[in-house]
Amino acid sequence: MAKTISAPRGTRDLLPEEAAAWNRVEAVARDLSRRYAFERIETPLFERVELFARGLGESSAAVEKEMFRVSGATGSDEERAEWALRPEPTAGIVRAFIEHGMHVRPGPLRLSLIGPMFRYDRPQAGRFRQFSQWDVEVVGDPGPAVDAEVIELAHRFYTEVGLTDVVVHLNSIGDAVCRPAYRQALVDYFSVHIERLTDDSRRRLQVNPLRVLDDKMLAADLTEGAPKSADHLCDECRAHFRQVLDLLDTLGVRHIVDHRLVRGLDYYTRTAFEFVIAGREGQQQALGGGGRYDGLVELLGGRATPGIGFGIGLDRVVIAMQEQGVSLPQASDLVAVVGFADDHADRLRVAGQLRDAGIAVRPDGSSRKLGKQLEAAAKVGAGWAVIVGEELRTGLVGLKNLHSGEQDSVAVEDVAARVSEGSALP
Repeated sequence: MAKTISAPRGTRDLLPEEAAAWNRVEAVARDLSRRYAFERIETPLFERVELFARGLGESSAAVEKEMFRVSGATGSDEERAEWALRPEPTAGIVRAFIEHGMHVRPGPLRLSLIGPMFRYDRPQAGRFRQFSQWDVEVVGDPGPAVDAEVIELAHRFYTEVGLTDVVVHLNSIGDAVCRPAYRQALVDYFSVHIERLTDDSRRRLQVNPLRVLDDKMLAADLTEGAPKSADHLCDECRAHFRQVLDLLDTLGVRHIVDHRLVRGLDYYTRTAFEFVIAGREGQQQALGGGGRYDGLVELLGGRATPGIGFGIGLDRVVIAMQEQGVSLPQASDLVAVVGFADDHADRLRVAGQLRDAGIAVRPDGSSRKLGKQLEAAAKVGAGWAVIVGEELRTGLVGLKNLHSGEQDSVAVEDVAARVSEGSALP
């Protein structure tokens, strides 16, 4: 017997029995995108390494250690180009914004994407090398109101998928005006404690001191004693952040100011935020997050344009739903079409009519006895069985409620209404 082949380490298969939770989170994400007037955008699953290096920052873990690098076909002109599977969507969306001249469109632009991301990370609970993410971006609005709106949008998502006790941690990390002084304050502080830093943090201290705060290997007292960005904000950044907090209070969004929060990518400015379940704070427990990136468009070659967005890891959300025991509605509108002997043509014809009416249908293609067909229908989750027999000649079929066992004869065209009513009988 040939040796079996397993899925790549750090990836997972989505099995049918897990689909209900995924259908739920994706449906909520798409519905909220529509209700908040976000338009769909799609970008390639791979881009030039340069895009992520410039956008995310050379010192970010995503660029340093976690990018899946790919090469072109042997002998092609692109073989020598450096490509990477996308580790996050914002850089690619901003690249598309610039490339397609989207700055001339009525703004601000509100864009949404659901799709896979890739990080060559150490596999662990809740962290996969291929994961799915819901991303929203608002490009062209510098004000604090949109910061509060996208945070409230993410918070509403968690509520509508059924999670409880979700709280947002947020911080302001300043902008090009006030951040240099904060960076220097961090350099001065951590230089005194250089012997307590990890090798990564010592290097980051020279490249991007804010990233040192992201090192989960540092002792808590060391990071807790570090200078706070809030103490180094310019007047405009301080006023912006104060307005965001006030608006979140007005919207009733539960939030905590977290002075250690800087997020993991270099493009963030001013507002940065993460969502966690209260009492389970920690890097591996973040359900999603985002922030403002007012300098990213210009950094990637476009004209200066403010932006803000978030990414929500759907894998982690599904895991959190399972941990909290979130109940999911059971599909009860699946209809099985069964029959007698070898009347498969009639079964398929009836199944087609029901599908035309918008019903999910699973015809039985066997020649088993009717009782066995009904048992099989119940096992696959059908709530109803349409029984095709002699009375089909007069336009009637049997309609059996597989939960109650009740049965009646109805016209084929009335099956959809009976199923939607929730009862097979008057």
